[in-house]
Formats: sequence, C-alpha cells, structure tokens
Amino acid sequence: MSEVDVTGQVLVSFTDVKHPCHLSSDSAGHVLVADLGHNRIVLLSSHLQLQRVVVDVEDSELEVCEPRRLCHNERTSQLYVLHDSCDDSSQSSDTVSVLSAHTLTN
Repeated sequence: MSEVDVTGQVLVSFTDVKHPCHLSSDSAGHVLVADLGHNRIVLLSSHLQLQRVVVDVEDSELEVCEPRRLCHNERTSQLYVLHDSCDDSSQSSDTVSVLSAHTLTN
C-alpha cells in the first residue's frame, strides 16, 4: 500500500500486508485495512505507519475470519466487518460482525 503524488511518485508505503482487499478511513486520516492474506485487520496512521493490529484471527478471541469488507461508523465508533464464518463447516458463508470502540482503541 502506498501514497503517491499526482506524478506517481511514492511518498510513503506500508508493505506488511499480504492481500489488502478493503480499507476504511476516518476524519483524522487513520486507515483500517482488511488484510485477507494475513487474516487480520490493521490500523495505520495517516502516514501509513502501523498503529496496531485490531484483529488477528490467530491470536484473537473475536471470531472474525478472512475479513473482506470494512465500514467504520465514526459517530458511533463501531467497525462493521464482512468476513467468512469461523465454523469448521466446508461451506463458506458471509457474516457481519460489529466491533466496538474498545476493540479499536485497545
């Protein structure tokens, strides 16, 4: 992921993503990234510096598997995440989870 200027010159990059499939930003310029390849959601600063891993499926009690879409409601401080269900069935099904402000900031 990179920020580029109007001439295509790369200004800043964040390369520790495997398959960034969707992102959401807030009014302060923070960027939430659904990193499908690493099975996680990361929060970046407005300068694309890692602030924290919001959800890492390997280390999380939250049941968010293969996050694919994000929608951040800044007014309510909630993050809506479209992801696969985390059950062990062979059928894939879309699930929407809502993460609270506590999850985003801690």
